[in-house]
Amino acid sequence: MVTIDAIVIDNPNITTSWDKYKRMMQYVRSDPPRYNVTADKVKQFERLLVSLDQTIMSAQVFQSCIEQDFEVFSGGDVAEDEENPDGSDSERGGRRASSSGGESRIGIRTNRVFLDEFVHCVSARLSLAEGAITSATETFERNDLVGTAGLYVLLRRLQSSNVPTDPVLYKRLWEMQLKAPCVTICGKVMWYMPDFILNYAPMTSKKLYPTDVVQFRREYLHSMDDAFPTDVTTAKLELSAWLVRMESFFQPTTRGMGDASRTLSIRGNLILKGLILAKRVQTMMHTLVNLHLSLQIPMPKRVVRPLYTCIEILKAVEFMFARKNPILAESSSHLLRQVAHSLFSSFRPLKAHLEASKKFDDTKLDVLAAVTLLEDILNSGESFSYTRITVADLAAQIAMISPENGSNASEKGGDVDTAVPMGLKDAGEPVKLIWKLRLLSDFQRKIRNACDCSFFYWSRELLHPFLSDLYRQPEQVNRIQYIAGGFLDAIKLLRGAQHETNNEVYVNAYAEFIELVMEEEIVENLCKDVENDLRLHVHSVHLDHLDAPNPKNADFKVLHYYLDLRPIRLHGKTLDLRQQVTHYLESTFYNLTTVALHDWKTYGEMRNLANDKYGLSLADNHLPMGSLDQGLDILQIMRNIQIFVARYNYNLNQQFFLERRSDKGSRHLNSINIHSIASSIRTHGMGIMNTTVNFTYQFLTKKFDIFSQFLFDEYIKSHLQREKRWYKKHRDDKEVDNKYPFNRAFQFNKDIRKLGVSDSGKTFLDQFRMLITEIGNALGYVRMVRSAGMNYCSNAIKFVPDLNHTHFKFEAYAGNGVVEKNEEPDEVARDKIVGAKLSRETVVAARNLDSVISTLAKNFSENNDYFKVLVKVFQDVTASDEQKHLVNFYAILPALTINYVETTVQAKDLMYKNTRRRESYFSDDGFAIGVAYILAILNQGDQFDALHWFEEVERKYKIEEEAYNEKQSEREARKRDQAAKKQKETTAELIDDEEEVHTLQLTAKRIELNRREFDLLDWSLNGARIFFKD
Repeated sequence: MVTIDAIVIDNPNITTSWDKYKRMMQYVRSDPPRYNVTADKVKQFERLLVSLDQTIMSAQVFQSCIEQDFEVFSGGDVAEDEENPDGSDSERGGRRASSSGGESRIGIRTNRVFLDEFVHCVSARLSLAEGAITSATETFERNDLVGTAGLYVLLRRLQSSNVPTDPVLYKRLWEMQLKAPCVTICGKVMWYMPDFILNYAPMTSKKLYPTDVVQFRREYLHSMDDAFPTDVTTAKLELSAWLVRMESFFQPTTRGMGDASRTLSIRGNLILKGLILAKRVQTMMHTLVNLHLSLQIPMPKRVVRPLYTCIEILKAVEFMFARKNPILAESSSHLLRQVAHSLFSSFRPLKAHLEASKKFDDTKLDVLAAVTLLEDILNSGESFSYTRITVADLAAQIAMISPENGSNASEKGGDVDTAVPMGLKDAGEPVKLIWKLRLLSDFQRKIRNACDCSFFYWSRELLHPFLSDLYRQPEQVNRIQYIAGGFLDAIKLLRGAQHETNNEVYVNAYAEFIELVMEEEIVENLCKDVENDLRLHVHSVHLDHLDAPNPKNADFKVLHYYLDLRPIRLHGKTLDLRQQVTHYLESTFYNLTTVALHDWKTYGEMRNLANDKYGLSLADNHLPMGSLDQGLDILQIMRNIQIFVARYNYNLNQQFFLERRSDKGSRHLNSINIHSIASSIRTHGMGIMNTTVNFTYQFLTKKFDIFSQFLFDEYIKSHLQREKRWYKKHRDDKEVDNKYPFNRAFQFNKDIRKLGVSDSGKTFLDQFRMLITEIGNALGYVRMVRSAGMNYCSNAIKFVPDLNHTHFKFEAYAGNGVVEKNEEPDEVARDKIVGAKLSRETVVAARNLDSVISTLAKNFSENNDYFKVLVKVFQDVTASDEQKHLVNFYAILPALTINYVETTVQAKDLMYKNTRRRESYFSDDGFAIGVAYILAILNQGDQFDALHWFEEVERKYKIEEEAYNEKQSEREARKRDQAAKKQKETTAELIDDEEEVHTLQLTAKRIELNRREFDLLDWSLNGARIFFKD
């Protein structure tokens, strides 16, 4: 009743919902037929609601109980009054008959014997609690205080108002808070002794201590916070010793353990020891957590670790009992028989003495009957229920009354003296044995209650700091299972919820909360720490400024403790940390590799390191090892080929494209090579190659329109025709020597600049050069696609036999078979192929395989020369009369090469400078391919060769080099003459000499750079012209 009242007071939702329910009854009362009830049933139900409202819902259950009139009872409920042998009424017992309505009254308030016995009972229970609480054998005595206080309140209500209250008993009850300031009766519901007796049985007294109960609780809680870590450490040491002894004495066989009776006794004591330890630790937790909640005092950080250590202690005790359950089941009945035998052995001499006695009085007969009853109870069964133990306890208490003292007392009418009766050596021994029998008879349920941590449901937020603190101790990670088991105890409470049709809603929500906290505090942190550790180890090898983590100098976690942990059992599922980390690393490596494909090797090394260091077997992400280089795909390039050829430069020798300038904010340049295009072909199929050539043809068509318009320009056309006439007229001159002069080409560059420049500073010749370069880049892309296709075919067909000598058709062998004929008509038919006559689906699969192999073989051959196709297509167009102005193209090439070399030298020089405003690159072979392609289309290769342009360039720079050497020789001769004459140079001469040295150095550097670039262009152009030769 006290528990029900406390629960109702603690939960305001009950009162709120009850008020709503009562208001709802107004609608039922006004229209009963609507709710399928009658008016009479509504009135009957309302009377029931009034009864509930006045008792349970108003937290007046206990108050209603003690306010009953216990002196009135119905005559039908009790047998008729017994009469004394002399026929007089039993007024001595306080019973009086009444003729009103068949009711009887009992004079309880005037029954001195009953009230004195009641006081003695309360005092005895209180003494038992005073001696047991905070002692080494405390179990459930603290919870019995609630019943003791309730009996005391009932005693006060039964006593007459003119009987003074015993101040000593009240003071003893009040001072019980010094040992037990609070009692947890259910979950987080607390019960306080002083509040209870002040509410139901107050008494004015000035000598009570403590006077301020709230302040005392605060002081008690503060001192408990200080002593809590030490108490938990002591309990943990006791637990370790207990676990060792349990493991030793609870073996499947008792062979080698000595006396079986002694072993059985030790087992019983170990069970009690585990129960006492668990109950003590649970009481410490209840008091600490619930006092902090009740008093709203923040919990200090120093008690967090000891608090979850308490959970581990309780779960360790529970798990040990669960593991030893078969042995406990086998030993439990023997344990009870042993305790029962020891208990009755204490009374056997007393029974023998009483049976040998010749004179019997009432006391001796009562004692003998009690001893006989005790013997029958202890010997009549293997199990002991609560009722049997209670009867045995009463019989033992009666049996311990001294017959001699009892006889004298009965004659004198005084108090009964509970001295040691004849035959009993120690009256305390039977009491201990009954206590032991009471605990062992139902130890499974008591262990379950003592190890219950369901009260943490109301403090579930503590799981966050518990797991966070535990994660910082990798060597203690095995304790996670105990903490999870403690918090999962609340599920048993949630399953008992009755206010929902499906209480699994609460169970699932709470289980998801625990899983979420595990994910946040353990799994996520572990995944990040493992990833960071792998990343630091790998980067410390590749990056010079990073050092490998030093476990001596850094906060180093030994993470393999987490990964070696067995799966954690949660509600209906398990949490495998190794599997979680493996899945996280696999998904992270995959996602990051797809974002930055150039890091594939780094993540591959991290994957291998995870296997070597932590034993994590990560699955291969099956990505193309970064060959797509920032994700540029052949389909994406094809759709935006006009942007691609303008932003990328081509390298003829190594066959790759390199971005001219990076995007804003990017620190890297994208590159495209054969392997990336081959991976794209593997993705899209071989058909993408022909589509690429078609797109390139359309692009070249547009570019040739612009190309033709530039050469059709009157200024350009007239100048080129003039240059052709001049060269034709003077090529045989000695100064010209059949070489187009460098100076005339250089002067043409200057003249073009006079026509104006674009907003970006580009001349018309610069733009024409860029146009040819874009055409060459497009052709270079076609070449790369063809090479990538052959690369893909070679990798795909390398396991297929030599197709030139083997005629193997999978369809024939899988189907009905055929007679293969040789392609040569003179040869006879080959042997008949016997088919396997497999299913239709298998034959279709074989036909598809034949088709795939045939396609690969066809594309693997070198017959697909896309360059010849593109040359022939445009040759037909340029041969028309409308394109006669294109015959002047070869004449502009000398000026174009000078423009190209100047631009290339400047771009290469910018590579050594940290600038992003202008383009810097080291290769631009698209120009050479474009020139070679156009020469092939216009059939002007011989005409350009007749200019002997690159020989002229070589002659020109040879002349400049000789001039440089001559100036260098003159300077050195002048310096020797000055040294011979021992003349000192003036300041002006030193400055002029320094400027001359600087000028000569720049001249030498310019000659060397330009000569090298012209040589590279000559070689690239000759190599590119090979592609377009017949």
